[in-house]
Amino acid sequence: MKGRLHYDSPYGSAEMVADAIGKEVNMIKEALLPAYMPEGIALMFLGCEGTKADKTTLGFISTMNPKRVANAALFCCNAKKSDNAINQMRDALKAVGVNVLDEAYVCNGKGGLFSGGKHPNADELAAAAKWARACVNKISD
Repeated sequence: MKGRLHYDSPYGSAEMVADAIGKEVNMIKEALLPAYMPEGIALMFLGCEGTKADKTTLGFISTMNPKRVANAALFCCNAKKSDNAINQMRDALKAVGVNVLDEAYVCNGKGGLFSGGKHPNADELAAAAKWARACVNKISD
């Protein structure tokens, strides 16, 4: 299966999750800037940080279409464990015709006053890897 793994990570949390995902599903992580545009991708993992999807992520999504990316799996890191950014990315991807998997991954992120220590921690990274494997299996079935 042809896949891609993109993220935007100003605090490093989404990059840590991307590392865990990449190791689990054998994909190379690539920061959104500068990212090469995907073509013919069966599954793209896309992640960000914060409670809102940032301009970089939404700009990247605006260039997508079903010929570039058939399916997307979304992840986000933020201190509130909010899925607002996931919902924004999901809506933007659906608007350009990309199928978005129902299950997303959200974990604590660095930089938040209430994140409670170093995040994502080992348990959160293990959960991200497990989630990524399930996403690949769903597309491969």
